[in-house]
Formats: sequence, C-alpha cells, structure tokens
Amino acid sequence: MNWKSTVRTLSKVIFTIAVFVAIFAEFGGGPVAVARQGVLDGTVYYQANPEMPGLVGKLKAKFSGVSLPEATVPLAGDKVCKAGAEGAVYVQTQAGAIVPFKALRHCADDKLARVYPTATGELASLDQTAGDSVFIYKQGFQLVAMDMHDLWVEITSIDPKVFVPWFLFAILIKLVGIFANIYRWQILLRGQGIDIGFSWLTASYFVGRYWGIVTPSTMGLDGWRLYDTIRLTRKPIECATALAVERVIGLVGLLAVILMFMPFANLGGRDLQDVIAGLRIPIAAGVFFGILFLLQPGWFRRIKSIVPSVKARNFLDNAIEAATAYSKNRTPLLVALFCAVVGQLTTMFMYFGNAMALDVQGATMTQILYASAIMTLGTFLAPSASGEGVRELVFVALLGGHTTAAKAFLIGHLGFWIEKLPLSIPGGWFMIRAPEAYKRVTPDDLKRLKESV
Repeated sequence: MNWKSTVRTLSKVIFTIAVFVAIFAEFGGGPVAVARQGVLDGTVYYQANPEMPGLVGKLKAKFSGVSLPEATVPLAGDKVCKAGAEGAVYVQTQAGAIVPFKALRHCADDKLARVYPTATGELASLDQTAGDSVFIYKQGFQLVAMDMHDLWVEITSIDPKVFVPWFLFAILIKLVGIFANIYRWQILLRGQGIDIGFSWLTASYFVGRYWGIVTPSTMGLDGWRLYDTIRLTRKPIECATALAVERVIGLVGLLAVILMFMPFANLGGRDLQDVIAGLRIPIAAGVFFGILFLLQPGWFRRIKSIVPSVKARNFLDNAIEAATAYSKNRTPLLVALFCAVVGQLTTMFMYFGNAMALDVQGATMTQILYASAIMTLGTFLAPSASGEGVRELVFVALLGGHTTAAKAFLIGHLGFWIEKLPLSIPGGWFMIRAPEAYKRVTPDDLKRLKESV
C-alpha cells in the first residue's frame, strides 16, 4: 500500500471517528432553573416557529431586507411531549432566556411530569416537588440532539413482530438492487467485448463487498472487481473502462432519482432540504450533461483545455476515452443507466424498510425515500469510511422534524449493518470455498493483490 493510499484511508477513518464524537458530544447542557408554576400551567414552553424559513429562505430575506418572524412561538403544555418527539422544543428559564431542552427526559405517559428538584438531584415527579423553581435539562450544542439513553429507549421499544418482517424486506429489496448492479456490470463488460457469466460476476461482486469491510478503502468493491476481471481476461483497459463508465452512470442515476422525488417530498423547511432544493437547476444540468456525456463524449474534448487542475483534466480525459469506447453501441449505456436507477431505488426502499421496522409514524414514504437518496449523495461526497456517520447525520437532518432524532439516526445506522453483514460476509465464503463457477483465488493471487494496493 503506497503512502497516498495510507493517508487517504487514515483521513477517512479520522473523519468518521470525529463525526461520531461530534454526534454524541454535548457542550453547554445541564439543568436550568424554571418557574414551577410555569411548568404546572404550561406557560413556559415554546417550539420553533413553523413560519420561519430555512437556510436558503433566511439568506434571501437578508439580502432582500425582509424581516424574519420570531424564532419561537408558545407551545401548550399538553403538547410538549409530542412536539419533543418530533423536533426541538424550548423552555423559558427563570432568568428569562428561551433555551432548548430535552423534553423526552421529563415525559411520562405523554405528559411532562418529571423534573429535577435541585440542580444536582435526581428526576422526581412534578407533584412531589415544592418551592418556586424546579430544574429542567437544557439541550446543549450537539450535532444530533440525543444521547445513548435516547438510543437505548428506542432500541428497547422495538416490537419484534414489526421489526423482523420489515428488516427482512429491507435485506431482500437491497439484494434485488445488488443483482441489478451486477447485471449493469455485465452489460458494460459486454460492450467492451468481454462476455462473462452472471454467476461468476455475482461471486466476484460479493467477494468485492467482503473485501470492502475487511480491508482499507484502497481495496474495496471496485478495486477487487477490477483486479478479478483483469486476472481472468487479461484485458486491463477494457475492464477499467467498464468500471469508469459505471461510476459516471451511477452518479447520473442518483441525481435523476433525486430530481424525480424532489417535488413530492416536502420535509417542512429543513435546512438541508432547502439547500438541495436550491440546487435543483445544477442537479438537472448535471443529469442532462451526464447523459449527453455518455452518448456524445467527443463533444467534451474541447473542455479539457480550460480545466485548470491537472488531476481533474486527467480524470476528464480518462472518462472521455472510456465513454468513447461505447460510441458505436449506446444500447449498453442506456440499459446500464436503467439498472443504476433500479439499484438506487432499491437502496431507498431498503431504508424505507428500516423506518417501518422501527415503527416510524411521522414521516411519509416519499419523505423517507427522498431522504435516502440525499443520504446516498452525502456518502458519495463526504470523505467517511463506508459512509458511517454521514448517513446518520443526513437522516437526522432531514427526518428529525418528523420523528425522534434517535429513530432517524437508527434508520441510517441499520443500513450500515445490512450492507456490511448479511450482504457482504457471504463474499468471504465465495473466496474460501469458491464453487466451480468461480475460479478459486490462490495464495499467489492474494500476495500480488496486497502488493498492488
């Protein structure tokens, strides 16, 4: 493994660890004094103003001079627990400040019934407290407004009768997408004059998934598939070309799906959604030029000279050469693009299955599917290890106002375990006890593989 690969892998691991530390680390939280009478009559509670625009809307208002509404509005005491399960809620302290607080920590039977009698005491029933003030736990600065206790509550409240069938659905629907991706790979290889059986490619694909969870990121799914097909065919250029075009097609398919669901998934002014919606024109342009690039790569040769980065120029040059290899037969490209869309849709429905397994009530199917597509784009762009941390943050950012932050977190996190265990571990069996349809990997092959990464 060369030093560049080592640095790249190490940076991804560090980034992933930093994200998880930031998720669970809280700064500035703790008990704050609140008027007991205000807690009893419900006059100290607030929630975010639904009329407040998201990030893009705030920027527009700033530049246009339009005044923004109040950040919070009063919230009835009997609605605090329900609102706290869906998003941020606030309380007015005795000092007059309006601060976010952890409502669910104080709720029992859907009512805010437990408080801290003192700043250092234990939670007690509100009816058992006396004095003019009680203490409520302020929510400090945190990427995700939850802690391990919140996660544990959600995990222990799972109903196996609901969880198991939906979790199996999530696994099976993702498996359908994997087979669509394998067929896409086969179609693109055939476009290069390489005809390999589906069963062999399936075995190789799962071995690649296995390598992706037991080795550094320099040897993952794509690295193994490239090595494996070259080892079999001795045609490195053709094998690399198929994978290069596959990457472009995968990105075009993802952007197309995001555009497809964007008009039908109103996520209530979430900042991340506003940013993505504000980029609808660049995304649509990306889809258009991506398809044009695949069908007419020669038109983009003149662009190379104006690209300032040598690395980007070389990448563009390689991509053009790869796409040009299909210029005489574009049918594989269109079939592969269809398979890419199917593969992305099945990933989205896998996360929908996760949400149903967790009995998420406040989010619609289209909202969950759209959030899943945005999550995939986030894992593609962020330098994390296997997308860990990023997928959880995106789901919380998009669905946190429709379900608890802990449930939104678990929707993404379950996807990691589906991807890495039942749908990747079988690749180890193919590598060790390969059937006749798949050529057994020899110790010499593994030695050369390790030396090449």
